[in-house]
Amino acid sequence: MRTIVVHPRMSVQGGGERVALHSLKAAVRAGQTACLVSEDFDVAEVEEFFACEGLFSKVERLTYPVFRPRLVRRLHLYHQLFYHHRQINKLLSRHPDFQLVLSTQDIGYVPSTERPILQYCYFPDYFSHIEAEGSSPLWKLYYWPARLYYHQRVKHVDKFLSTSEYTRHLVRKVWDRDSTTLYPPCPVDLYKSSAFVKDNVVVTVARLVPEKRIEDFLEIARNLPALKFVVIGRTQSGKSGYYDTLQRAAPANTFFIDAPLRKVRNVLAGAKVYVHCTRNEQFGIAIVEAMAAGCVPVVHDSGGPREIVTQGVGYRWKNTFEASQQISKLMEDDELRKSLSQSAASRVEMFSSEAFESSLVGTLKEYSN
Repeated sequence: MRTIVVHPRMSVQGGGERVALHSLKAAVRAGQTACLVSEDFDVAEVEEFFACEGLFSKVERLTYPVFRPRLVRRLHLYHQLFYHHRQINKLLSRHPDFQLVLSTQDIGYVPSTERPILQYCYFPDYFSHIEAEGSSPLWKLYYWPARLYYHQRVKHVDKFLSTSEYTRHLVRKVWDRDSTTLYPPCPVDLYKSSAFVKDNVVVTVARLVPEKRIEDFLEIARNLPALKFVVIGRTQSGKSGYYDTLQRAAPANTFFIDAPLRKVRNVLAGAKVYVHCTRNEQFGIAIVEAMAAGCVPVVHDSGGPREIVTQGVGYRWKNTFEASQQISKLMEDDELRKSLSQSAASRVEMFSSEAFESSLVGTLKEYSN
């Protein structure tokens, strides 16, 4: 059986790309021929970044040229959807000997095929400007055709897999479809069998984009000037304006590390507290990785992080003042911090890459008959 994993933008190097890679691993484990359809990308760089060296020696690759927008910015979304949809369908028409499609990025990239399609869902109908700018009639009008297209693509999907119960609820609400929750693969093994000296450091890990709300992290740092706060994250190409704004606003006790987490894991491992500021996050892989590293999670009380940070493993907050109080309490009571840290490290096994792959293998085998 030949399974196609559709994930156009492997170069993003985020949680979705991790899902795509471990989906390929699951297909190989299931005894299937695994094939990735995507834009062209640097294989060595991706394998090194995600610590999956040698994976693509076991996987077929069908690639097409990287999307290079030429139209005005206002038409970027529609140009991108049209480009990828055309390229993906062209490739599959040339290589029709597949039995199953697993789409691990946006539903807008689901191909046109009669074969069964599985869609891994992060957030249904997510359009950043509507989320960021509220109910602007102009943005709603701009995204209206895209919404229609997305809902048309929903009809082509045989089974939905959701990144959290929170996402599952939204999929049912927005698309009127049920789904199965499959927590994404988190690299918890990177911190096993290691002892780390903990300092009075508070850390966050995120792409430096507005929806991650790093300004809230800076506000918390401002409330606790005696502690050291560290932001680990990369700016996206052509989107450095937000990062520049953050640097200008940062208090003296805040430091930025412009590097992928994999290269500075020791910084995360040496911190006592991890803070997550994103509102209504679909899941939060960085939270799980921080818990594996022995950090106590202090996360915004919304979305998927509620399913990760349960009672006895950390704290959830609704405003920055509350978060500041929680961090202060942890720093003042080391026995409490150690107890929560141990509980958090124990909980992460249910979010491991092994748990993800094992569950997905079972789903893939349902379609192998």
